[in-house]
Amino acid sequence: MYKRILAGYDGSEASRKAVMRAAELASTLGAELHVITVVPPPSVVLGTLMTPEYLDTKPLIEAARRKLNDLSEEVKQGYNVSVKVDVLEGDPSETLIEYSDDNKCDLIVLGRRGLSGLERLLLGSVTQRVASKSRVDVLIVT
Repeated sequence: MYKRILAGYDGSEASRKAVMRAAELASTLGAELHVITVVPPPSVVLGTLMTPEYLDTKPLIEAARRKLNDLSEEVKQGYNVSVKVDVLEGDPSETLIEYSDDNKCDLIVLGRRGLSGLERLLLGSVTQRVASKSRVDVLIVT
């Protein structure tokens, strides 16, 4: 069935649940588990004209790596699976899909965010964009 499972983690409770579901599946299926966090560059968050040149993403990446490593240890202990983790910088939906393609993942597991109608219209949904553009199955955990 699935041999390589990718889970996206953004620090939210929804994404934590998605990682745990992905770990459960990986354990049951004997699949590899990849968990990544994608830190958007300031230009994605603020827009290219509004981005201060001095804004440094290194502290954000380091904090994300610490959280991801802690989560990885919890997954290893709870589900007895090996976990490959990485923190990448880029547009979250594009980076998740690109990572999935590059690492031959055959399932992407993501949490669902509860955005209001206006927030969804203005910000969009990473999960929605990944689900619509991915070439592999996407499991959305609620």
